[in-house]
Amino acid sequence: MANPIKRLFDLYTSDLSFDEIQRLIKKESAEVYQFFAADIPKPDQTRNKFVRFIIFLRNLFNAFLMKLTPARRIFYLVAVFFFIVGYIQVNNFYMFFGFVIVNVLLAFEVADKLATKNELDLARKIQNTLLPQESPKNKNYSISFSYESAREVGGDYIDFFAKNGNELIVIGDISGKGIAAALYMVRVQAILNLLTDTFDDLKEVVVNLKKYFSTKLSREFFLTLTAVKIFDDGKINMIRAGHPPVLYFKKSSNEICEINSKGMGIGFNDKGLFEKTLEVSEIEVETGDILLLYTDGITEAMNEAKMQYGIDRMKKVIQNNSEKTVEEIKEKLNRSIKAFVGQADPNDDITFILLKKENHSS
Repeated sequence: MANPIKRLFDLYTSDLSFDEIQRLIKKESAEVYQFFAADIPKPDQTRNKFVRFIIFLRNLFNAFLMKLTPARRIFYLVAVFFFIVGYIQVNNFYMFFGFVIVNVLLAFEVADKLATKNELDLARKIQNTLLPQESPKNKNYSISFSYESAREVGGDYIDFFAKNGNELIVIGDISGKGIAAALYMVRVQAILNLLTDTFDDLKEVVVNLKKYFSTKLSREFFLTLTAVKIFDDGKINMIRAGHPPVLYFKKSSNEICEINSKGMGIGFNDKGLFEKTLEVSEIEVETGDILLLYTDGITEAMNEAKMQYGIDRMKKVIQNNSEKTVEEIKEKLNRSIKAFVGQADPNDDITFILLKKENHSS
């Protein structure tokens, strides 16, 4: 008798961990509540607390029912009916029948979730094939990048374009996360491929990107980006459209400054100011200098205490490891972010590109 009990116990606990239980209680339960509570009307403050509580439970139950398909909603109510009748009449068959219906419905919901997860996994694989598979080789700079989405698919964007001996590096961020942001990211990539083939001027590329998306982005979405053009002689032009500032480490002074070129994000109602305010910065980089392009997912990465990683920690990592290669700096920065975040779930995509001027230009 002990063996069947042990097998049953192992079935439910073999892959169970304390972290998973903690996640269920602390995070998933809160997320489920927020998911259903979003459809609940605000309580009438003129009523007493008990009445408000009863109304809240009723509205929460209704919100749950409305998330089910109509057919499953009916079957769920039938299951509840049989369970209540069975309880009142002390009829075990009715109670068991209601229990079976609920578990069948649960099996349907789990199957739907797993099917959706499989589709998202496939979408992630497709998105990963669209991202650069390796850093570009440049005679003046060592380049490395890191990309990690907060969900199965993400809205951050990086790409490299080589043309006429010059290198164009783009990092962007579609507001929001998930599938919608990822779909917009694919469109950004497609349009940029076309624009970089058509225009040589950095500002023309970004202005025409804005013209395209000014009528294509939904109101709740916007795009920020930074584009860096490396010329054959090692000089750099940079443009920033509402994106976080570029960090520039100067080896000669061992200091880091923030390059805040003027520019608005794409998708806002700019009233014709976008092109007028878009500024191109020219940078003369010396050997050993480092540029860091990043999305706000790094600075806004939060730990379990809801503290943000911030820009100062990022600067410190660069300064303390400036003599290392870009690959080593990338690893140090990723470790620093992960150590800070700890067990907290990522709240945004984390993406950055590192450029280091080398003394091997031809």
